[in-house]
Amino acid sequence: MKNQISKIGYAVAVVMAILMTGFSKVTVAQNDLTWDNLGTKVVDYAMDRDVFTASSKQTYTALKIKVDNGAVNIHKVTIHYANGDTQDVKLPNVLTKDNDGKLIDLKGNQRVIDKITFWYDTKNGIKGDMKGHKEKEKAVVEVWAKK
Repeated sequence: MKNQISKIGYAVAVVMAILMTGFSKVTVAQNDLTWDNLGTKVVDYAMDRDVFTASSKQTYTALKIKVDNGAVNIHKVTIHYANGDTQDVKLPNVLTKDNDGKLIDLKGNQRVIDKITFWYDTKNGIKGDMKGHKEKEKAVVEVWAKK
């Protein structure tokens, strides 16, 4: 009897694991459908100006900025909409992978983005190898737009 209960408990656990795996795949697919990557840029150490251009006339509701390989000093970020409007975005002065990803709501909600202009620089990123050599590492910025 006890053995049968163990088998039933095991079967329930297996079914739950399969269901949860299936749901997580659906969530990943849904995220791929609701977010567009507008671009990835490597940020210089000196003051840098980069433009992320939206390649479609898709409407978006929000942006997310992701940072890898170091920290970025943010000087200014401006969103340029297809109708000519602009929106200056307030971000922390320094973005890292620890404080990036904050959702930025677009004024007017469903907006067509023409481009996003960043003025920034990499903040003293240092990486080392196994031999103890150290070199500066430039930050990488990704911009994601929510449909």
